[in-house]
Amino acid sequence: MTFTKAVNQMRELLDKLPEKKTDKDKLSSLISIKLLIEIIEEPLKKRSDKKDAAYSAKTRIIKKALRQFLTGLDKIYAKHEELGDTDVRNQMYAAIYRGFIKPQRGYSLPERFGMFSDKGQGLVRAALHKFLTHPEIVAASRSLKSPEDRFAAFQDGDVETSEGTSYFDYFGYSNKPHATYRTA
Repeated sequence: MTFTKAVNQMRELLDKLPEKKTDKDKLSSLISIKLLIEIIEEPLKKRSDKKDAAYSAKTRIIKKALRQFLTGLDKIYAKHEELGDTDVRNQMYAAIYRGFIKPQRGYSLPERFGMFSDKGQGLVRAALHKFLTHPEIVAASRSLKSPEDRFAAFQDGDVETSEGTSYFDYFGYSNKPHATYRTA
C-alpha cells in the first residue's frame, strides 16, 4: 500500500467516525486507522534508521584517532595544566578546524599554542600533528564531505579515554563548526 493511499483511507475513516453509532463501531474504525499508521510508519522508520546508521558509520571512522589524541592530551595535561586554559584550547581548536574540519590548502601547524614552556609547546604541537596525520583522519577528510560531518565526527561524545575524558573536556561543545578563535 502506498503512503498516499493509506493517508486517504485514514481520512475517509476519520471523516466517517462521527457518524458511527456505537462505541464498538468507533473503536473498530480507530483500530483500522492505527493499523494504517503502522503500515506507513514502518518504511519511514527503516529509511530513518538507514540514514542514522550511515551517518554513524561515517563518524565512527575517526574514533580510534580521537581516543589516541585525547589520551595524549590527558598525558600533557598531567604535567602542563595550562593546557586547560581557554587560550590554549582555542588555539588547538583553530589547528583542528584549519587542518581537518574546514581544511585550508597549505596549512601548517603554528609553533606556539599558548603553553608556558617550550616543552609544553612541543608536546601540544606533536599531539596535534599526530592526530591530523593519523590515517583515520586522512581517510575521514576524504569520506566526510562537509565541514559539519567532519565536525560531528570530531565532536563524538561516545569517545572517552581511560580517564573518562571526552572531546568536551578539551574543546567544549558547539552545535556547528565555527572559526571563532584567537589566532596566534
